[in-house]
Amino acid sequence: MTIANLIDHLETGVNWNKVFGVVRSTYGDSGFTSRADNFTKSTTIEKALAKFSDLNRVDQIGYDFMYDGLKVELKMRQNLFYKRTPNQTQVIKMKNFQGNKKTLEDFKNDQTFDVAIILCLTTFQAIVVEDEVARSRYFADGDGVFAKFGLGDYYKCDIGEVTPILPPTSLSEEFQTAVDNYLDF
Repeated sequence: MTIANLIDHLETGVNWNKVFGVVRSTYGDSGFTSRADNFTKSTTIEKALAKFSDLNRVDQIGYDFMYDGLKVELKMRQNLFYKRTPNQTQVIKMKNFQGNKKTLEDFKNDQTFDVAIILCLTTFQAIVVEDEVARSRYFADGDGVFAKFGLGDYYKCDIGEVTPILPPTSLSEEFQTAVDNYLDF
C-alpha cells in the first residue's frame, strides 16, 4: 500500500464532519478541566477517526493506526499553521522523553511509523508527513522531541469544507455517569 492510497482515503473516505465534531465537542467540554483529561480527549479523537474512516486503531508504541500495511501516527495541534507564514507549521510534539532513556539521536534513527497525520484542531485541516521527513526535522526541547514543517515537508489533504457534527451529549457527563454506575455496587 502506498501513502497515496492513504491520502486518497483521507480526502474521500473519512467523515471529517463527525471527526471534527468530536474534536470540537471534547475540546469545548467544560467538564474537562485538568491536564489529566488530555489523555481522554486524545484517545476519544483517535477512536473517532477509526470509527469514521477505514483506519484501524491499534494504539502501539510509536504509531496509532494501521492502514493497509502502513503504520500511521496521529498528532494534533490547535493553530497548526502560523498566520503570517501559512505554509509553516508551529511546533508539534512528536515524542516524549518522560521515563524514556532515549536521546534525540535515538529518536532520529528509530523509525516507528511510516506516515504521520497531523490535524489542526482549530481550522479543521489534515496534513500528512512521511516518517523520514519527520525524523529529519526532530529537535529536543524540554520533555520531548518536537518538529516544525515547511512547504514541501508535508502534503495538505483536500478534505473540503468541514461542518462539525457534534455528538448529542458531552463526553465528560457520559464519563461521569459511567464512573458513578461502575461504583454503584
